[in-house]
Amino acid sequence: SLVGPQIVITRLRSLVDLETEVHVMSLKSKVGGTFRVIWISTAAKEGFYDLGLELSQAEGDMWKVRFSKSSATMAEPGAEAWLECQRCRQRLQTRVPEAAAEFLAEGFLISRPCERCKATTPWKISVDPATEAATGGPGRSKKSGKELRHEGRVPLTMQIKVLRDNFGLPYEDICKTANISRGGACFESAQNYVVGETLKVVIPYKEGEIGIPVPARVVRRDPLKGSPRLAVAIQLEEAAR
Repeated sequence: SLVGPQIVITRLRSLVDLETEVHVMSLKSKVGGTFRVIWISTAAKEGFYDLGLELSQAEGDMWKVRFSKSSATMAEPGAEAWLECQRCRQRLQTRVPEAAAEFLAEGFLISRPCERCKATTPWKISVDPATEAATGGPGRSKKSGKELRHEGRVPLTMQIKVLRDNFGLPYEDICKTANISRGGACFESAQNYVVGETLKVVIPYKEGEIGIPVPARVVRRDPLKGSPRLAVAIQLEEAAR
């Protein structure tokens, strides 16, 4: 898929290294270009690996698409993630405009400049250092950060919209996630949720954009210490099938 004039997300059967140069040709325009691999997902899906490519040099007008000024600058999505440099091991919480939120999970690797290493280095999805030491919190488990990563759950902050039914009357709950996995999410809310409750969720949600609600079910609710709010965990029904 085409993210912008410079970024392409695609899938390959073989896993390639970060910073690898590849040649891509548009089937529509028959024009090619040289790209470098800026991120990869080492977790295969149906035998394919997702990766992000950044255009280095085009041989002409590859896309035959008129990009708006906003798409040309690639406005950042709402998702944030903790990344860890694989060389110096420092961790940073940052936005990742090069990839959609769905790819920011266990196995994600991205090539980024590191100020401490003074070089472009590989970074992987990590966890908030406070999460590893915490014994509780919004949507957080008492398990270690390493155990959370093994479960495929990553700390990722994004806005979501929960659509609920109150005796036939629909109402919304706009929340922010504490962490997500391939099949669900955890978030904090002031509303009361019941385990087993069915609802729909738009994830990620950006005001003014049309999002497709996905059926989900509440699988856990925990009161937050010293707060009237709840930590709520939901499982996407599509992922449960």
